[in-house]
Amino acid sequence: MRLTLPAKSPRWTIVLIVALTIWGLTDVRRRGYVRPEHPEKHRTDLTVYTGAGAAFYDGRPAYDVRNPRGWRYLYPPMFALLLAPLDALAPQDQVTLWFFLCVLFCWGCYRETRLILHRLCDDDDGLKARWGHWFPWLGLVALTAGLLPVLNCLQRGQVGVLKLYLMLLGVRLILNGRSYRAWLGGGIVLAGPIVLKVVPALPVAFLLFLQLPAALRRTVPGGPSTATARRRLAGSTLGVALGIVLFCLLLPAALIGWKANLGYLDTWSQLVLARRDGAGVDELAGKETYTVRNQSLSNAVYRLGNFVSHKFAGGPDDRLVEQPNPPAMAMDAPVVKKLLMEVRLALLLGLLTVGLRLGLDGDRLGLALGFALACVAMLVVSPISRGHYFMFLVPAALLLPLWLDRRGMPRAANVIAVMPAVLSVSHYVLLHQVGRMGLLGLGTACWLTAAIVLVGVAGRRVEETRACDPEQVGPRIRPVDQAA
Repeated sequence: MRLTLPAKSPRWTIVLIVALTIWGLTDVRRRGYVRPEHPEKHRTDLTVYTGAGAAFYDGRPAYDVRNPRGWRYLYPPMFALLLAPLDALAPQDQVTLWFFLCVLFCWGCYRETRLILHRLCDDDDGLKARWGHWFPWLGLVALTAGLLPVLNCLQRGQVGVLKLYLMLLGVRLILNGRSYRAWLGGGIVLAGPIVLKVVPALPVAFLLFLQLPAALRRTVPGGPSTATARRRLAGSTLGVALGIVLFCLLLPAALIGWKANLGYLDTWSQLVLARRDGAGVDELAGKETYTVRNQSLSNAVYRLGNFVSHKFAGGPDDRLVEQPNPPAMAMDAPVVKKLLMEVRLALLLGLLTVGLRLGLDGDRLGLALGFALACVAMLVVSPISRGHYFMFLVPAALLLPLWLDRRGMPRAANVIAVMPAVLSVSHYVLLHQVGRMGLLGLGTACWLTAAIVLVGVAGRRVEETRACDPEQVGPRIRPVDQAA
């Protein structure tokens, strides 16, 4: 029997569609107009992609092309090539069309999440029984965590919703699939976000890593057979590799020629991959690195340290870092960068540790949770994590409470579920106050740390239970390759 969810109200669906349409045709469209005397009012990123895409086809130096705001394209050619036809439209028409496409991607994200949850509950009768306790409360707090970042992404003409959709689709094909073709297709889909922007390589690589323990050990209760785990790992790994070759080499070469594509890839690697300081890429694109909207851990610590220095130690005003030629700040000390690097490495090592634990179990919920936590780690370790990137908190905000609840930690599950929503809403409602102190970035890093600790503690409890009573192996989960 499949999990059933309450039916959606057609009335509310119609209201939502009407509201989004009005917003798209008014506010979002207005942001696309180009006013030569006021270039700062062109508040959309989409023309970065469409302008560069047209330059790729024309043979111009695409990485030197700037949009009316002065921003540059700094990614592999593929995505810009796909959006190049929009360059024939007026900028305001471009952003309007892209807005409605992204609304469809939002619906796709909802659908993929629903399908993943269906299969997780089909695997685990206990989880299905507990779903009535969590629904709709968990869905509401997860929606609250992701709503403002998603709206910000839609408003700014960004590609975050497309990335999230592709990642959810790829994960669903790999975790829910029962054939080599599904696993291969899921890997190819997951290569798409990597080619869009390199940082999704972290959660994609971590998903492959999560499958490795189950493929190397004997079959465990609730996990897939070793043969199934090995085939799934081989199919998804090959799919990711084929997808990167397809999207980086074959398709662009078919559109603009091998020589041109290789030349552009060489230029891109020298501009982006060769730079050790990832934050410098943002400056190269013409954007501010130290803005309050950048809530990566590194910038959050930088902003908070400068704020404290200004308020309590007589240091220069921390807000000057957003101005050209700011004075030397307290957090410019080399030791700060060294400590931040060590903290990020420690978080990644902690993530690898819990990944081994989740991977050894081999069940879908554990694999999905590991991937979701890696999406959060992507936000923390990346030097650039603008506010709208934090829609990637939503998968972990959904899955971690369910996983903890199934491991007998309902109080921790409730607290951990609420925090992403509190951080997200606080950031957007009080942007210039809490953004100045890096609340979202620091809070997300603390949330990830707590998640790593809780998963480790819960996993240790299960191991102790197994040691005392081998027949009691934790939550009763049907084998993955036998689930209906």
